[in-house]
Amino acid sequence: MSSLSSRSFGLVLAIAALLAIASTVSLAAPSFAAEPTGGDLAVANELAVEQALFDDTNADRAANGLPALDFDTQTLSIARQRAATQLDADNLSHYAPDGSLAFVDLLNAAHLGFALAGENLARSSSSNPDVITRIEQALMQSPTHRKNILEPTFARLAIGAATDPSGRIAFAEIFRSAD
Repeated sequence: MSSLSSRSFGLVLAIAALLAIASTVSLAAPSFAAEPTGGDLAVANELAVEQALFDDTNADRAANGLPALDFDTQTLSIARQRAATQLDADNLSHYAPDGSLAFVDLLNAAHLGFALAGENLARSSSSNPDVITRIEQALMQSPTHRKNILEPTFARLAIGAATDPSGRIAFAEIFRSAD
């Protein structure tokens, strides 16, 4: 989980947190219409898991008295790109090679405004039917990831998923405040 106050870059809410839940889940987070990475079966699976994790995230917010997040179509491609970069990485990372927060660099390059933004990353060794439940539970059990999910300032969310040929799946949740 990583959060950053934009424009001044003076306020970092949290630092990357990486956890292993069970032995197969690693953490670092409307209709999803844009085409994700992967073949036809992987595309269908990625769309389904993106939507399911989006719905579960909003259910977690509702259970904690917070409003639902709007689906952020503007950051969906960034979330999918971030998920894809986590598939081959030894460890999940919020950082670009130059030490900057990669998701913030991508948001700024796309000229997408925010007062506050955050990223949750997760990866599972398999995309079996219970992967969303395991990922959602792992994120909510991690204090830093939970903080992003339950941040009242956040108003928008895009979730990207990417799957490799072995069936390993990675997720990136990109949160943004209203402008």
